[in-house]
Amino acid sequence: MKLIKEKKAYIKEYQGLSIFKFMSAAEIMYIVEQSDLTLYSDSEKIVEQDDIAQNILVIVKGSVQVNVEQEGKEVYICSIAEGEIFGEAGMFLRVKRTANIISLEESVILSIPRSALMGFIRDNLQSGNKFLLVIIHSLLKKLRSANRELAFEKACETQIGELDNILEQLSTA
Repeated sequence: MKLIKEKKAYIKEYQGLSIFKFMSAAEIMYIVEQSDLTLYSDSEKIVEQDDIAQNILVIVKGSVQVNVEQEGKEVYICSIAEGEIFGEAGMFLRVKRTANIISLEESVILSIPRSALMGFIRDNLQSGNKFLLVIIHSLLKKLRSANRELAFEKACETQIGELDNILEQLSTA
């Protein structure tokens, strides 16, 4: 992990990120200057499950993997690509992180503190509202994905139940 001091060097990358899509270069830099920009090496842990943090993380370059610890084992959940955001719940709630986030390659991550976002929203209502809508959209995409996964698991459980019934009928015949 290496803190990047020259944040302005990534202005082109920031402008290409969906979270900054509706913002001017000056508005982007207002947020970036109050944030941490960090370079993570391949396989380096970015977020620790159960930590409490009130910041949103943006993948400026690279990609990350999401894992959760269950019964002492790391369980793969998904990968998140360049340009995506994670940790959005920290913007709204003071809650524990629900997963470990690990870089899949050398990655540049922008960590935006809640205080910087609140100040930006307060001082820039129009752009602030657009910023919030992008966050809400990201959360809704993740919710839709989780709902699809739950529906798939429910369908699999139903199929297993049907298989159990068939096996029971065969064993009693």
